[in-house]
Amino acid sequence: MFDAAFLRNDLAPTFRQMNSSALGCARGGIGVVPCALVYVEIDSTGSPNCKSADPFCYVEQAITLNRSMKAVGLPGLTVATNVADDVTRYLEKVDTDARPYVLQLAPSKLTLPRNTRFYGAHFKLDMMEQLGAMLHEGELLMVLDTDMLALRTVNEELLQRCQTTGVGAFDISDQEFSAYGDGRVIDDLETVAGGHLQNPRWFGGEVLLASPRFVRELVPCAHACFERYRRVINELNHNGDEAFISAALNLLSDDGHQIIDLGANRVVGRHWSGNTHRDLRWFKGCSLLHLPGCKRLLERQARRPVFSAAHVWRSLVVRHELNRPVWPLRRWMRSRVRSPFGHR
Repeated sequence: MFDAAFLRNDLAPTFRQMNSSALGCARGGIGVVPCALVYVEIDSTGSPNCKSADPFCYVEQAITLNRSMKAVGLPGLTVATNVADDVTRYLEKVDTDARPYVLQLAPSKLTLPRNTRFYGAHFKLDMMEQLGAMLHEGELLMVLDTDMLALRTVNEELLQRCQTTGVGAFDISDQEFSAYGDGRVIDDLETVAGGHLQNPRWFGGEVLLASPRFVRELVPCAHACFERYRRVINELNHNGDEAFISAALNLLSDDGHQIIDLGANRVVGRHWSGNTHRDLRWFKGCSLLHLPGCKRLLERQARRPVFSAAHVWRSLVVRHELNRPVWPLRRWMRSRVRSPFGHR
């Protein structure tokens, strides 16, 4: 693990200064520190869900996410990356107000083959550990994926509940169990957790709200789960951070931690165009949308002179209607192939 004291003493003042205007809600309530990982690795396998050959496409997604968050009154986004100088130079072409904050990650001690699917996503644990060490008491770390869009601010009472329990996570067990079989998913979870789980749940990696106290408990547990994950990585159906973070959250839940479900409270919705799992209108009431199938749409928004959430929503509606007839066929074909599942 990294030297948390070093990071707090040497880097936290810089982070605190550059992000001071972003901390806290508009009404002076719970302080929220949104962050997203942009891990640039040219020679890794990368994400099968990303069709762009440009490794900085994730920066463009982060620009759109940052613009959308500011538009609804949420704090600005901090991008944690392994190549801060390169990302900062890339952002020079963007208006100052649209630029997310950039933070250089300390070198990682996580080791895994570079040809691992969703290789970069694994280092989200580093971001959580390092940014978690910078939090003040009373703040919440908001861990996000870059391919997201903010539609409205997060309910203050919900943030208070997350602060009280220490954590809010996105329970997507209903989707994972039905898509891949509960037996397969639970077997993966218990393998990575290292034993039987009382109530196995799968948590999506696109959003996590965590207090400093909870981060301090989660990180070592997730590191232990990662080591088990790494040893059996070729036997698992899932590659990515969701496997070992979900396993760690389950272990902490079994120890008595209550986990607020951010999906049930419509803090976040994971939307694939055409998916009839929920009516499209349900997603419009979410604070945050995860759009793993619309990465290029979000990247194009970063290059528009004026950000418009309404423009993005209209595009989502059109894509949804066009894909509705073919979505059942896609799901049937996937069920026949039974391919391994991974990071969304």
